[in-house]
Amino acid sequence: MPEKTITPTMMLYPLENAKKFSEKYLFIGRFLSKLLFSLKYDLQKAEINIDVERYCLASLISAMIYSIMFIFVGMAFGAILTREIGVVTLGLMGILSVSSFFGMLLFHLIFPKLASFQLAGLVDQDLLFALRTMLIQLSSGLSLFEAMKNISKSNYGQVSKEFSLVVRDINSGMGETEALEKLAFRTKSEVLKKTAWQVITTLRSGGSIVNALNSQVETLVSQQMDSIKSYAAELNLWTLVYLIIAAAMPSLGITFLVIASSIGGSGIGPEAVILIVLLSMVIQMAMIMLIRLKVPKVVK
Repeated sequence: MPEKTITPTMMLYPLENAKKFSEKYLFIGRFLSKLLFSLKYDLQKAEINIDVERYCLASLISAMIYSIMFIFVGMAFGAILTREIGVVTLGLMGILSVSSFFGMLLFHLIFPKLASFQLAGLVDQDLLFALRTMLIQLSSGLSLFEAMKNISKSNYGQVSKEFSLVVRDINSGMGETEALEKLAFRTKSEVLKKTAWQVITTLRSGGSIVNALNSQVETLVSQQMDSIKSYAAELNLWTLVYLIIAAAMPSLGITFLVIASSIGGSGIGPEAVILIVLLSMVIQMAMIMLIRLKVPKVVK
């Protein structure tokens, strides 16, 4: 059965269809791939199973579809504002089309790097419990391979997937150190990378893997406690900023507009009030998303 390809978020052209591109069109994808030298490795780390040239070509087609869509969006906005399709409408159509093309092309090209960092966050979230389980199994007399095999079959999310690849490489004839080296080069998680290299060094030096893992577990616990304390201290500041934006700024803004309009002799209409409320809501949602992104990746 063919391996399933993950389709990146907001890409309008399926990557499964991109695998069927003719070779004569791939020179365009090769040109785009030279703009981001790390894209090939980011695709591997993000588990997007496609050649870099075909991915770049699919990104270009998706960006072109977005540009065509935003031509009609610009025409609609221009017609509403000017009530005719004139120079302003045509200019708005062109600006939105070109901006959406380059914006979505850039987003598609950097998406694998963003996705690989997201996978790294998922690894960090479950790695502590996985290492504790491995430490218990090694202390009870199991070999390193059996411990990794048990982790790959357990419910540790992305960590189990990473170790399943290590077990698969070992079963195919690769040595334990070589399989762990491959894991260290593949993963975006700095914690897992450091753990893998520590185990590799211990295997080559003939030291105790139990002691090495125990030291790594203690380091992870200390790092997570520090990240939680740092986030709690930072959250106090964000809470104050959120209250100012959500409560103080809308009321003060409307009050200022009322005073300014009374001095100037003009009135404040409902459109201005609605605009202030909508702007406040957008800023609030953006702040909520930002705060959620800052939540430390610890075990749930």
